[in-house]
Amino acid sequence: MSDAPGPGQAGPQTQLPEAPRPPLPPTAPERGGPRARLLGIAGLVLTVLFLPAGLALSIAAVVAGVRSRKRARRVLAPAPGAVAGVVMGTIGLVVCLSQIGLYAVMWDDFNGYVKCRESALTFDDKKTCQDQWLPRIERRLHLPKDSLRQHPSWY
Repeated sequence: MSDAPGPGQAGPQTQLPEAPRPPLPPTAPERGGPRARLLGIAGLVLTVLFLPAGLALSIAAVVAGVRSRKRARRVLAPAPGAVAGVVMGTIGLVVCLSQIGLYAVMWDDFNGYVKCRESALTFDDKKTCQDQWLPRIERRLHLPKDSLRQHPSWY
C-alpha cells in the first residue's frame, strides 16, 4: 500500500504563515501627546518672537497635554509627549506672564523711550534719549549703572 493520497483524499495540509497585521492606528491619547509637545515647543519659541501667539500656544499645549493624560489614564494607554507638552507649556506661560507683568510695570518708561527714539532725527537726538531714559529704566529694574548701554542691540 502506498502513502500517496488517493482520489478524494486530501494530502498533508501545509499552512501558510499568517500575514502580519497592520499596526493599529494611534489612539486619541497617543495622538494628543505629540500634539501637546509640538504646541509647547512652538509656544516657547513664539513667546520670544511674538508674545500673543506664544501665550495662545502655551495655553493650548497645557490644555492638550492635560486632556491627553486624562484620556490615557481612562483607557490605560500611553500618552507619549503629554507631560513634556504640559511642562513646556507651563514654562511658556510663566515667561509670557512675566513679560506681560514687566511691560505693565514699566510701560511709561518703555513708551517714553520709544517715542523719544521715534521723534529723534539725528544721532545726537538718539543719544539724548538714551541719556534721559536708560538711567530711569535701569533704576526701576535695579540694574547696575550703564548696564543697558553695554548691549545696544537690545534697544
